[in-house]
Amino acid sequence: MSLGPLWSAAALLAAVLVGSPLFGFTAAVRGGEASAPLVLRVAPTGDRAPRRDNRFADLPRALAYVAALRRQGEGRAIVVELEPGTHRISAPVRIGPDHAGTEGAPLILRGAADGSSRLIGSVPLAPASLPPRQRARLPVSARGAVRAYQLPEALRGELAYRAPRRLRETHPRVTEIFDAGGALRPAQWPNPGPNPGPNPGRNSGWTTVAAAEAGGLAFTFKDGPGLPDLSLERDLWVEGFWRWDWLLETLHVAQVDQRRRRLELDLPPYEGIRDGARMRLVHALGALDEPGEWWRDAESGLLLAWPSPGAADLEVSLAETLIRVDGARHLRIERLRLERTRGDLIVVRGGEDIEIRASELAWAAGRAAVFDGVTGGGVSGSTVHDIGASAVRLVGGDRATLRRGGLFVRDTRFTRFSRLSQTQSSAIELDGVGAEASGNLITDAIGYAIYLRGNDHVFRGNEVARLIHGLSDTGAIYAGRDFTARGSVIEDNYVHDIRTGPGMEVKGVYLDDMASGFTIRRNLFVDVQQPVFIGGGNDNTITRNVFVASSPMAALDARGLTWMKPSLNEADSEFRAAFAAMPLDSAPWRMRYPKLAEALTDEPGVARNNQIVDNVSIGSDDLALTDKAEAGRQIILFNTHLDGPAPNPGDLDALARFTAERGITLRLDPLKMRRDRLPASPFAEARR
Repeated sequence: MSLGPLWSAAALLAAVLVGSPLFGFTAAVRGGEASAPLVLRVAPTGDRAPRRDNRFADLPRALAYVAALRRQGEGRAIVVELEPGTHRISAPVRIGPDHAGTEGAPLILRGAADGSSRLIGSVPLAPASLPPRQRARLPVSARGAVRAYQLPEALRGELAYRAPRRLRETHPRVTEIFDAGGALRPAQWPNPGPNPGPNPGRNSGWTTVAAAEAGGLAFTFKDGPGLPDLSLERDLWVEGFWRWDWLLETLHVAQVDQRRRRLELDLPPYEGIRDGARMRLVHALGALDEPGEWWRDAESGLLLAWPSPGAADLEVSLAETLIRVDGARHLRIERLRLERTRGDLIVVRGGEDIEIRASELAWAAGRAAVFDGVTGGGVSGSTVHDIGASAVRLVGGDRATLRRGGLFVRDTRFTRFSRLSQTQSSAIELDGVGAEASGNLITDAIGYAIYLRGNDHVFRGNEVARLIHGLSDTGAIYAGRDFTARGSVIEDNYVHDIRTGPGMEVKGVYLDDMASGFTIRRNLFVDVQQPVFIGGGNDNTITRNVFVASSPMAALDARGLTWMKPSLNEADSEFRAAFAAMPLDSAPWRMRYPKLAEALTDEPGVARNNQIVDNVSIGSDDLALTDKAEAGRQIILFNTHLDGPAPNPGDLDALARFTAERGITLRLDPLKMRRDRLPASPFAEARR
């Protein structure tokens, strides 16, 4: 029988609930072995083509059919193929154990080979009339260009256009507006200037706090050109580096005193506000003064926007998540473009052997993909760009037993991630035990390349460049604040062009706040401000690396003897809590880390037994010791320092010749370390 787009939901539900023979299987098909997969097709949204067998109006109906097939004993691989075109959803598509395949016959969710199958969580906006009272509040230059649109009913009840972003809120829900080129931004003051990319000037798009008041809730800010009238704003926000240049927080404004340029916040920032902190106004109607900006009126449900040139048709993100996988097994998501959510694109919890491959993940306000408690699987051969927070988060294995989770991110290009949550976000987060990130290209964003938590991870063969510009006291490869998170390896990576603005400092590898037990080997650092920094930790190994115009090649402090000493001694500190959370006296931990259980009773603040051995530095200082760190407590041997004239940092051919002419054998091959030849899209070849 035909199961096309007009097949009734009631008939489908009945078949699913009672397991009827409606689908016409024979016993031979159910029980037999079939070589070819069963292919189901999903029509794009709005398709009115003639019905055909095994063709569905939307993805949820196709997946309901898959579940019914599995209940009736279908053992073949099943391919759910999204036909070319746009497939819109407003609620997460759910995949669970009842859809599961087997190792040799998985469930495959697949798009067209040329990447023309798009699964998106946005809907078009209907034009509306621009109310005269709102038009009058616009800057004069905008009144002829700004257009009004009606928001969907589901968004009209939202009290604010976004959730706050503080230190612990790593991926808040955010409403976004899109045109054909990507996301517009809520109207802001000051404007970001002509180059608002990942590496703008330090003061581009910012004003500063003139004077902060006691209590951390109120402050005055400096005036500047084009300051809008804020007296009528009802959903005004501010974002700023309120205390530290490694933390950007976005908070709602409770009260405005326009005359004094005084703002009072609903919530205080982390550790308060300092005079001179960078900040800006966000979501102010009076600041809607250039193309690519928008503002929302919560009372009327109207959106006011100045569309980009030639892009009058706008859409709004509506779906929180595109795909939610719970407890599924043997699932492949491939050849799909997944875009435009208020939260994460794909969330996978539990289950095993789940892989996203050869796909393009973009324009999420939250994260691109989250794997939590999954055994085996990850992301491969894909492109991930324009993500609001961290891009891919992998949590697998069991730290209590040190069981490995087997998750991975491989051969994937990351760019323009952390665009909304610009700090404390990364291209890749590895947590738990035994995950791998290898062969990836990670460039051009303000966030980290990777945040390492847990044990026994591998960050190998990646190219990392042009990150964390405009920040301070942070690193492209970051770990810290857990003395038990050991055993991870950072090797064979090409890290270059990691620098920040004047008066600020950043690191290539930042082992922060007592991070210990890491191995950093055979990496090439080129033009990195502080390539390896050990913040008080011990038992770290730095060996066979090459440092070019990256100074000092290694830095080490003993902060556990100075400002961090209370965290090591106070029973309720975050550091002590992380230490107590692991069963360090258990057999797996005793076998792997024999002395770790006694570490806090044996001079815990001393930075010691860090091995800095057999490295080559070119045009770089060798070692910097601060905060009571002592060279005699470390193992520092066989490091080679070469003075200039150093080769051009970007010329890897010249680097190889430079060292060979001086009789130095590098333990790595610079020419094989680049990953910038990864395609901009996994569909690039198909489109030629």
